[in-house]
Amino acid sequence: MALAIGDDVFADTQRLERRHNQEIIPMLDGLYQRAGLAVRDTELVSFSAGPGGFTGVRIAASVAQGVAMACGCPVVPQRCSDILVRSWAQCPPSVERVMCIVPSRAQSFYVSVHAGGPGLWSQQHTDQLCDTAPEWIRDIAASADLQPPTIATIGAIPDWLPDELKACSHGEVIPDAQAMLSTARSTHAAGRSVSAEFALPIYVQGDSPWRKRRSGATS
Repeated sequence: MALAIGDDVFADTQRLERRHNQEIIPMLDGLYQRAGLAVRDTELVSFSAGPGGFTGVRIAASVAQGVAMACGCPVVPQRCSDILVRSWAQCPPSVERVMCIVPSRAQSFYVSVHAGGPGLWSQQHTDQLCDTAPEWIRDIAASADLQPPTIATIGAIPDWLPDELKACSHGEVIPDAQAMLSTARSTHAAGRSVSAEFALPIYVQGDSPWRKRRSGATS
C-alpha cells in the first residue's frame, strides 16, 4: 500500500495471508496519519483489480470504491500481472519477455506475457486462465533462448509448465504498491481513469467465483 504526495511516498508492505479484511483499513489509516492528510484530501485512487484470488480482489475493489466515493475522486484499476512485472526489481538485463503466472485454483493459473524491458513493459499475451499449457505457451517454450536467457517466468510454477520455462523461473515476486504510482498518474492524465462505480475487478474467460449447484442438491 502506498500514498504519494508529489514526490513524497509513504508505503507499508505486509504479508497478510488471509487477514486482509482485518488489516487493510488500519494500514490505510496509518499511511494517512504519517502523511498528515485526511482521507477526504485524496485526489486519485488506484488498486490491483486482478485477475487473481476472488476474495482479495473484491476487498481491494471495495476499499478503492469506498475511498473514491467518499472523496469524489477517480480510480485507476490496474492488472495484477502488470503490477507484479513492474515490481520485479531483479530482472536480468538480457530478459526481453516476462511470463507472469498467478495462482487461481488447483492447477489453474492466470498466465500473461510482457515484452519490453524495465520501465517499458507492455502485455504481449493478456491474462488467460490455463489448466494446461496452450499452444502459444508451448511455442514460447520452443523458441526460448536460454543462453543468455531472453525470457523469464515469475510467480507460481504449474506442473504443466514446459521444462524450458521452468528453467527460467525466478520465483515469487512481492507486489510493490510504489510500482503502481507512475502508471496511475499517467493513466489518469491520459483520460483513462474511471469513476468509482466503474472501478470493478477484472475477470477473464473461464473465471468464475461460483459453481453451479449439482442437480438434486439442497441448501
